Amino acid sequence: MSELLNKIRLRGHWQVVIRPHTFDEQRIPDLSDLYPILQRCSVQLRGWDFPHLDYRTQPHRDIDWIGQEFQWEKYHYLEMWRFYQSGQFIHIAGMSSDWYDQTYPKAFLEICDTIFRFTEIFEFAARLAFTAASDDFMHVGITLSDIKDRALRLEEPDGIWRDTPYQAKITEYPYSVNVPRTELIARPNELALEAVGELFKRFNWDPAPGALRGWQEQIRAVRHSA
Repeated sequence: MSELLNKIRLRGHWQVVIRPHTFDEQRIPDLSDLYPILQRCSVQLRGWDFPHLDYRTQPHRDIDWIGQEFQWEKYHYLEMWRFYQSGQFIHIAGMSSDWYDQTYPKAFLEICDTIFRFTEIFEFAARLAFTAASDDFMHVGITLSDIKDRALRLEEPDGIWRDTPYQAKITEYPYSVNVPRTELIARPNELALEAVGELFKRFNWDPAPGALRGWQEQIRAVRHSA
């Protein structure tokens, strides 16, 4: 286990696992094909790609996987990913808000940022479903850790933060779904909203119908104006 991974796990973090439903160790026979697949599938909806590919350094090559890890203190990004010849992709990232300073003012989970992240994850999974790293069914697993007593917070367009009374009482929330490849390709945005809606229920918040979709539409607007 790397030093950075140990650091990420000290505070709130995300873990994402995307893989074909059936295991095939050599689904992608050539290790050299892994990085080009990620280059084609990487999602950029808000100025930072998912997964983030650091073109300044070559990815680490192991026996049957490639990976990168990095820490960018300016924006409090701590991330690592691995992509296996079996088609399994693993991404672990710290919650940026937990690293604003070293005193760790464990406080919140930002609503729009969370919707963005779920949307990025499912769109990336849909793009993977077009590649050799896919199967008739795809597994998408998303786990948020260290969320107990964390409250939801909303950042308004003018940069003002608005606190909410919605708070988690569970330490970790795991979400997983096995979805047909055709459905994943056809409706990644809807699948993302279903997943994030289940998360927010664990914060004792049931958003009004259409509210989450309205926030997600901001993502599409940003993408189309870029």
